[in-house]
Amino acid sequence: MKFTHQSFAGLAAALLGGYFLIHASLPRAGHPDALSTAEKAVIHETLNTDGTVVQVEELTKVVRSQLAIESESQADLPFNSSFETLEVLEAYTITPQGNKILVAPNAIRIVEDDNAKGAAIFSDQKHVIIIFPNVSVGSRTYYKTKLITKQAMMPGFFYSHFSFYPQIDYEVFEYTLTYPADRKLYIDTKDVNIGSVDNLPNGMKRLSFSYQTKDFHLKEQLQVSSGDFAPYFRISTMDSQETFAKAYEARTKSKFAVTPEVQKLANDITKGIDDPKEQAKALYNWVTREIRYVAIFLGDGGIIPHSANTVIKNRYGDCKDHNVLLIALLNAKGIEASSALINSGSAYELPKYPIIAPLNHVITYLPKWNLYVDSTSELAPFGVLPQDELDKPTILTKLGKVGRTPKPLAENNQVITGVKMTITDDGKIKGSSHTHYLGTAEINARIKYEGADTNLVQRMVRNHFTRFRQTGEGTFKLSPVYDLNQPFEVDGDFTLDAVANVPGPGAMTIPVGLGPGELATIANDRPPEKFRHPYACSTRIVSEDYDIEFPNNVKVTRIPIGVSYKKDGIQYTSSYSQNGNTITAARKLIVQRPSAICQPTEVQKWKAFYQVFIKDMRGQIFYE
Repeated sequence: MKFTHQSFAGLAAALLGGYFLIHASLPRAGHPDALSTAEKAVIHETLNTDGTVVQVEELTKVVRSQLAIESESQADLPFNSSFETLEVLEAYTITPQGNKILVAPNAIRIVEDDNAKGAAIFSDQKHVIIIFPNVSVGSRTYYKTKLITKQAMMPGFFYSHFSFYPQIDYEVFEYTLTYPADRKLYIDTKDVNIGSVDNLPNGMKRLSFSYQTKDFHLKEQLQVSSGDFAPYFRISTMDSQETFAKAYEARTKSKFAVTPEVQKLANDITKGIDDPKEQAKALYNWVTREIRYVAIFLGDGGIIPHSANTVIKNRYGDCKDHNVLLIALLNAKGIEASSALINSGSAYELPKYPIIAPLNHVITYLPKWNLYVDSTSELAPFGVLPQDELDKPTILTKLGKVGRTPKPLAENNQVITGVKMTITDDGKIKGSSHTHYLGTAEINARIKYEGADTNLVQRMVRNHFTRFRQTGEGTFKLSPVYDLNQPFEVDGDFTLDAVANVPGPGAMTIPVGLGPGELATIANDRPPEKFRHPYACSTRIVSEDYDIEFPNNVKVTRIPIGVSYKKDGIQYTSSYSQNGNTITAARKLIVQRPSAICQPTEVQKWKAFYQVFIKDMRGQIFYE
């Protein structure tokens, strides 16, 4: 699955994932909006000639709000127990009255990794938990730790980095690196203070960086990773991502061997299939369904996969193992493939020099068709990537180059719904819905409706009705969730309790019924006033058609007027017509963004459309 991560793990965890301290900077008062402040963070890191690393870090934090007391009463410092040792040298609380209270020895504990979030996981990552005593508003917490890394993830490869997230308030941040004078370092920085490089008498050099927060603000809705825009420094012993690609491929190449076991399995899976692309699809489907996903962080398993033979034997593995087996099977059929290292979170940029981050996932690239596949996404059809893997840079290790996954296209993310409803004499609504999902939307739908063909269906129906302020009963009928060779479609049959006064007089908006309600969801999600930073934005097509038949004792007197909007990559049309007592409504939204991320100014364009859109969505049918 994900890569593990070296350097500053403790301070990163303590500061929401960032690290480092400054040097020669005057202390200042904390930002008034910060719940706590990193008053002083200092890291001294030493890269020894034998490749081991010793890191001593100190962190003093000030609690500024009652809301922060629970989170600031402990520190969670992760480390890899196979490669690293972590020792707490000192830890205490200073009360607002100035009393220093040491952390008791039994309040410093080592616990097993608890970050699996419900997933199966094998890990040798452990956590040192420090429980600080007597924490209140105005308290200061302090710890000093020593982390020794006994071996690098990749021989000869050293890296160190820190991004200064705007939601973390740093008064003082100082980082110092001591390293052998003959080691070539590649350094990239943004908006941090760079100290001098000093020659030491023992054949070592020393460099330093410092930082102080100037623009504090909270994390924004849909914001891309802070590492894409925040101030940072990055240090690496490799000169390019291409160099890293080749080094990673050399380290893992033996794992892809086409053994007799691999060849037999590939032949069995593709029996009777002659077309190479169909063979690739069959192999992908088999790995997706037959190899259970299990996160593995044992030994060098944080970055190095198991062999294809081992994965076949175990029938489980993480993303690296999935990728290894799939490539070995493809190679057995003469189909070229490459590992593609990628970020599966909110990062859309690669550092200039390799530092592992933000790479945390491995998928597979098939150059013959310029196609990416992710076999750990078990409900993703062949060639379809989840939303958070689109328009992302990749490291193509076998090809020794940087690639990029496809940009999102509206036609590859569609939800097409038709709903028929009949209003009875007592105002209830009996109806049926049919929805067809295409592309990325299909992945999300398969996940959403998993279990809808079991006894969980009534709970799912109730939750759906509650979401759209409806009551009633219904059921779903859907395509097999796990059959990736079939298009995914969902049918719903439902009865809604009265949504309006019938026979009238009255008025009603168009109910969602058991349709997915994509447009209603968008209408209920008011955009923020502004963004400071780039944010993830959606490219999609949503089409919804409704037929509503009113009872004979009701006369429809007025229907909404359709609208048409086309501007800034956003198209929306709606139309309404009446044939006797049957009202037909058609609404279609097409959003095509130039990228998977939008710049802050783009939200103003969406807000302009949103005002037109919500008026149409609130349009009512009048009757008497």
